[in-house]
Amino acid sequence: MSNIVCQIKIISIDSINIQDDHNMSLKLVSVNLNLKDKLSKVREKLEQNSKVRMNDTLSFANKINNNNTGGSSLAEIAREDEEKIILEDIIDEKNNVLYLKSEPDLRYFNDKLKLEYGRSVTLEKANKKAFKIIDCEMSKIIDGYENSTIQIDLEEDKTIKNDFLLIADVDIPNFSKLGVSIKNSNLQNSNVVTNLTYNVIEYNKMTLKFKLEPTKEFIEAAKDVINSKDSRKLQDIINDFGQFIPKEVILGGRAYFIARENFEGNSGEHSTNISGQASNIKVEKKSSKSLNKKNSSKYQSFKLFGGKEVCSNNFNESEWIESLNDYKYWSCIKFKEPVSIFQFLPEDLRKQILILIGKKILYTNIEDYTYYLSEPGMHQVLKLRVECIYATTYI
Repeated sequence: MSNIVCQIKIISIDSINIQDDHNMSLKLVSVNLNLKDKLSKVREKLEQNSKVRMNDTLSFANKINNNNTGGSSLAEIAREDEEKIILEDIIDEKNNVLYLKSEPDLRYFNDKLKLEYGRSVTLEKANKKAFKIIDCEMSKIIDGYENSTIQIDLEEDKTIKNDFLLIADVDIPNFSKLGVSIKNSNLQNSNVVTNLTYNVIEYNKMTLKFKLEPTKEFIEAAKDVINSKDSRKLQDIINDFGQFIPKEVILGGRAYFIARENFEGNSGEHSTNISGQASNIKVEKKSSKSLNKKNSSKYQSFKLFGGKEVCSNNFNESEWIESLNDYKYWSCIKFKEPVSIFQFLPEDLRKQILILIGKKILYTNIEDYTYYLSEPGMHQVLKLRVECIYATTYI
């Protein structure tokens, strides 16, 4: 009789070596299948099964025992070979187990992380899709574990870098060219000094490098602005399609333990006005507590990007890292090579946008200053407190 009840194991592992079926199993499903059916027909049946829902991320696999090591490995079966192989050839006859290997693919990540959408300077996903990925190089990262401690003082560049680091890691020198406008303020009358210490646990799992082309909708929007001859409408495009898009992203997980200490001192307080969270990165839990002293206070907080949801009190690093073996828990934790969305337009359109922008005032401000003229011809040099570090640029 050809029909049997199969135990289907859907697994996701980084290595082809199998040591413990129980630990690697993500799902166990019982299905009635025909041993004489080709794998292509089996796939059709499993696509309709509400518990399996077989898709492009799942492939059939043949379990091969290794007598020398005592372990086993999974040999994946190519999609084009499914017409040539029947179920009986790959099923584990002893236990009637059919293995399905769960592997990440671009379609899955694109649907989950919206990789074809532009981003704002705070990494928020745009409302409209500006690009189509026409090619993608996906590479697994070996030994992607990092554990580091970062101490932040009041230096301006470190403040900027690490405020962005709390959203996602970005390539700051290139990012600043895209028009990151960051306002700084110095509260000269304040005697409170803030020190930050970050303990960062990071696990890089995969890198995605894209080749992109603009969508028809984005191109038409650019043409409409050019025809209007109104440069102010470029901001509407940025609001709809984002300001930049990364050409490379790193997927994985990142955990932060942040210690903030405020204490009285003689120096002024420096603050940086950067806000917002990226929609593709989830902050799973955040907890805080304060320890008050006479002249100082300490605050500790916890943020998690990717991996299974936990709180700081129950955080188990080994379990969290283990959860990252399942690509469904990965988040974008690094944006590399950010490029203005206008860079991908055809050259003639980019030139017309440049002409439309023309010259512009990068910064303007009025400050009151009391000048005392004690002698005729006397002059003074005034130091302006410029609040814009990086001038906003469109392309």
